[in-house]
Amino acid sequence: MWAATGKGASMSTPELHQAERDKWDELAERKLATLKPTPIGANFHNYARNSAVMPGVAEFLGDLDGKRILEYGCGMGEMSVLLGKSGAQVSTFDISAGSVRVAQARAELDGVADRIDFEVATAEDLPYPDGSFDLVIGKAILHHIDPALGADHLARVVAPGGRAAFVEPMGMNPILSFARDHVPYPGKNPPGGDKPVNYDEIEAWGAGFAHLECNEIQLLSMVERGLGFGTKVPALRQADAKLLARFPSLRRYCRYAVMLMTK
Repeated sequence: MWAATGKGASMSTPELHQAERDKWDELAERKLATLKPTPIGANFHNYARNSAVMPGVAEFLGDLDGKRILEYGCGMGEMSVLLGKSGAQVSTFDISAGSVRVAQARAELDGVADRIDFEVATAEDLPYPDGSFDLVIGKAILHHIDPALGADHLARVVAPGGRAAFVEPMGMNPILSFARDHVPYPGKNPPGGDKPVNYDEIEAWGAGFAHLECNEIQLLSMVERGLGFGTKVPALRQADAKLLARFPSLRRYCRYAVMLMTK
């Protein structure tokens, strides 16, 4: 049974939704006044290849030019804009109306508003017809959603042969869970109705697809996150590669899972 942790543990789904709206609406209000254009030449593939939590995602999705792509949880629109700049026809949604307003303003600022359709919606009730998308992507979004309510909708909107890529925080390391709940670190968001995923939930999200590949990342190198976004410690990443190859049982204790699904 899926259940949020912390303050969200005893909430119903509508209560969880409201907690998430309140949290992200408040964060969005602060962001709107500080928007800046995306750097010239920036695109999704460069962003994904430089992201610590998205290894292999750019290669899995392939060329985005002309593709119909659904982004789960647009947030403040950073990735939405990069997808649009890469030539995709983007549809995206978020539970927070405030976040959607910021994302729309960002798309206008970057000149890609004509390539992106924004909706205020939930993943448990997607407003898109069956088979609408060639590709789906989401970054740290599925752990806000009960797969029992959302997994069928994900599979439903992907066209036959389509692909979906998600990167999600994992919740099977008790030390990491303690740090998330109790340790302050740079850029940490306030808690909401979310719960890092476990293997049963990963399998549930992939159940409507012909193939699911799960790659666990960041064991020792999860320390980078505590040092702030963008911090890289190559020695830790190299140690991770060796440890996870030699001791696969350690994979469950990693910080993130990269989920690659083909319908």
